Amino acid sequence: MPRGAWAKPENKRTGMGVMDFCRVEREGRLLIVTMNRPDKLNALIPESHDEMAVIFNEFQADGGLDVAILTGAGRGFCSGSDISAYVAGTNRPLPPEGGGGITHNSRLTKPVIAAVNGLAMGGGFEIALACDLMVAAEEAAFALPEPLVGAAALGGGIFQLCRKLPYAVAMNLLLTGERLSAVEAHRHGLVNQLAPAGEVLGAAKALAGKIMRCAPVALQATKQMAALALRAVPPEAAEREEVAARARVMGSEDFKEGMAAFMERRKPVWSGR
Repeated sequence: MPRGAWAKPENKRTGMGVMDFCRVEREGRLLIVTMNRPDKLNALIPESHDEMAVIFNEFQADGGLDVAILTGAGRGFCSGSDISAYVAGTNRPLPPEGGGGITHNSRLTKPVIAAVNGLAMGGGFEIALACDLMVAAEEAAFALPEPLVGAAALGGGIFQLCRKLPYAVAMNLLLTGERLSAVEAHRHGLVNQLAPAGEVLGAAKALAGKIMRCAPVALQATKQMAALALRAVPPEAAEREEVAARARVMGSEDFKEGMAAFMERRKPVWSGR
């Protein structure tokens, strides 16, 4: 499929084509998903969650794709839920995959990088937190301001912040709704890399390139084990999963290719199998 093309079936939940909220592009084995409602700082409407769930589920199923980048159009990453949907009474439950099709998507074992080009607020911050790595613009900022409007960050954000930040820092954000600058987020290890304005996507692509030097089967197994660690799965269950993952990796074509390429002093050619 040529770069920029993304043939998608109709979204069965909404009855809409799945390109209403996002732009989706392929660059080789990399998928770039851009939330595309810049006039609303990419605020999320109910249909956008369904659309993104379809996109990320198909990314997972596509053997020709290894890594995804999620970013926002315009000057913001995502300002969270569009409050007008709540006021109008048209809001509805999230899809099983969670906010942005990613916050509770346990089937998603391929790496996803958040390229945070501006504000990431509320549900937008929760979506960024659900990604595996985060590159942020130096002037970007994050917040979970839900309590300020009578709500709570119950889309996975509370769990993620308490796992990824020092407890006192996380609770200050959660209980005040105040913003955390990208610089501070980087200092606390929440953001992997800072980039100047306009260079966030390029930095995320460079990071994706480093990831794609690795075998796809090994990457997925690694993400699965990391997810178990974050969920504090009991050691016995984690060991069973690790044994199964080891068997998948060492029995894969990627493993055989990696060993052969090492011995022959050449770059491996991964098949993802």
